[in-house]
Amino acid sequence: MDIAAATAAAQAQTGSSASSSASALSANYDMFLKLLTTQLQHQDPTDPMKSDEFTSQLVQYSSVEQQIQSNTNLETLIATSLMQNSNSAIGLIGKEVEGAGTGATLKEGQANWSYNLATEAPTTTLEVVNSDGATVYSQEVEGDEGANTFAWDGKNLSGTDQPEGTYFLRITALAADGKSVAADTKTTGIVTNVDLSSTDPLLTVNGAQIRYSGITAVREPGATGS
Repeated sequence: MDIAAATAAAQAQTGSSASSSASALSANYDMFLKLLTTQLQHQDPTDPMKSDEFTSQLVQYSSVEQQIQSNTNLETLIATSLMQNSNSAIGLIGKEVEGAGTGATLKEGQANWSYNLATEAPTTTLEVVNSDGATVYSQEVEGDEGANTFAWDGKNLSGTDQPEGTYFLRITALAADGKSVAADTKTTGIVTNVDLSSTDPLLTVNGAQIRYSGITAVREPGATGS
């Protein structure tokens, strides 16, 4: 009779929350005692239950109980963390932020991006893509290792002004040997909306969503970045 182990296995299979696990364990506690008492009453007198077996079952039951308590504490910590993230994310509405993202707003003939290259990339192609996924402008540059910037004047390859709105930067960076170079794009803009439906809130910046965890700088609108 291994009630504790059976309880632990059942909870692991169902993937219950800590609270439901605790309820199940509590409901099985009386059964555990009844079965144990019955076993003691009907044990073979010539081969009685050894004390170490009795102790082992109690230890197993206690271990399951402690694990459930640990899970409860962990769930509490996670819930607290999520609440703090949500409150912090909401507080960013109206703030200017910088974070991981490819979107930028074209306004008054200007859209700006910054990006980092893992190594030097002599052949780096920058493509400006509109909200429909079409490339409206492309340019080949020599990418330096580390921080780089790109400013677009809002004109397509034919020199025609494009409508204001959100555009995205697509980077293809190649080293001298032709191997791909990792590129991380950053965007800067005003937070206009926050989506709290996921564990990592999504912030709308320049008409595109970026993750709260990807924010690297926050400042008042119009303030000069460091």
